[in-house]
Amino acid sequence: MIARGILRGGGVGALLAAAFSVLGVIPVCGYAALPLRAFAWTLGGYVGGRLAVQGGARSGGVAAGLGAGIIAGVVDGVVNVALAPVRFKLAGDMLTSLYLLPKPILDIFANMGVDLLALNTVGGSIFFSVLLCGVIWMFSGVLGALGGGVAQALAD
Repeated sequence: MIARGILRGGGVGALLAAAFSVLGVIPVCGYAALPLRAFAWTLGGYVGGRLAVQGGARSGGVAAGLGAGIIAGVVDGVVNVALAPVRFKLAGDMLTSLYLLPKPILDIFANMGVDLLALNTVGGSIFFSVLLCGVIWMFSGVLGALGGGVAQALAD
């Protein structure tokens, strides 16, 4: 029963998060896209936890929510990597966003011998999208587990 909740909740969260990622390509809507994506990961975890608890797994809501959140985050991350070239072409360049990175991160790139001007390409935008995917997977799992926990608490 937990597996069914994970897959269905992950599907719901993935569809919503992917739609919000596509919305985030539009420069004006980009600021609203991340909170909406976080809501989608949490909702996917809630749906997964709710289905698991209704299916008889009384203490499986958090686990199902975690799995559903991770699935939603993986799909959302893949969509973001696919949209990175489009986002780069619409923005014109990445230098502005690269120079907004914290100084320690810029120092890490400088110590590795990476020139920031070399990252001002479509490949650079894909590189940073892939780096962001790891953060998305962890964060979406946490939010999904939170949603699953809420579903489990409401069922008790």
